[in-house]
Amino acid sequence: MAKTQKSRTAAWLYRVAVVLPYIILLGLVVILCRELQRRPKATAAGAAYRTDHAVAEESVMIPAEHDGVPVEVPATVVWPQDVSHPPLVLLCHGFTGNRAGDGHFGTVAQQLAARGIASIAVDFAGNGDSSDSFDHYTLTTMEADLQAALVYMESAHQVDSNNLGMVGHSMGGRVVSLNLWDTVQAAALWSPANNDGLDGLEFLARTPEERSALQQTAQEQGTVELPQWQVSVSGRFMDQMALSNPNEQLAKFEGRLLVAFAAGDAEILSEETIRETLLAAKQADKDFVNLYGLFEDATHNYTALSRQEQEDTRIRQRIETETVRFLSEALLEGPQEQEECDAV
Repeated sequence: MAKTQKSRTAAWLYRVAVVLPYIILLGLVVILCRELQRRPKATAAGAAYRTDHAVAEESVMIPAEHDGVPVEVPATVVWPQDVSHPPLVLLCHGFTGNRAGDGHFGTVAQQLAARGIASIAVDFAGNGDSSDSFDHYTLTTMEADLQAALVYMESAHQVDSNNLGMVGHSMGGRVVSLNLWDTVQAAALWSPANNDGLDGLEFLARTPEERSALQQTAQEQGTVELPQWQVSVSGRFMDQMALSNPNEQLAKFEGRLLVAFAAGDAEILSEETIRETLLAAKQADKDFVNLYGLFEDATHNYTALSRQEQEDTRIRQRIETETVRFLSEALLEGPQEQEECDAV
């Protein structure tokens, strides 16, 4: 009887010894796959995605609502004609800018489309070709424009709305940081104006007292004039800015990030803004693409401080190429590897 019990015990131990390595191996595979999903993917030489898709471009007016009032938002759409359900990138310009993005967005859009990614750039209220008043330029109307752009692209070009990328410059970077929806897989922030609350308006007024005074005037009069920018902003804009904390939202983002700052930002953004934004990006994505320090020869708009044409071209190509590479890796390669791990 004792011998039989020993035999059973030995047999059980043998089975455990045989099965245990496979259990451990499976656990390691699951952990590895989860880590691969979270980390940015490096592009190998001869990446699988094409760079020669047929590209089309058009200017359109898309319907939206600004504070309940129907408006038409000017937009430029660039897409690959031979791709079904392409990923989509939303391009967001800065304060008093336009959908050309200081000449960067057109190049980025063309290169993305050649790789199979659609994009749309809009003129926010009062900017570019927008017929709306700049008084309607607020964080909520910019969010509404982005939502309208997504709805339009889903209908007109059947984009993959679950595979989104975003690019934002300066105030556009703040808007992106505040609107990192669950479907956004990657975001590229160029010198985002991401300081907390009214401190995010340091490019309008350097001291907290001056920023508070602007808000008070806007609340009392409905708007406040900004002579140096040749526009006026509304009390709604000032109040929404005061309540917003983009870096808090950025730190919670689960997608991939690229962050760039330039030497010329010193005229626009504080060292605190740069430090806190980089810290938030690190909290969200410890392997984020950090371009800080690579544009010591560039203005806030990523042109040459020297104003020399050759230098200007080099700087433009650097920010545009890095951004296109980053978005291509995130939107074209990343989802494929994630699906493989999910299958395990």
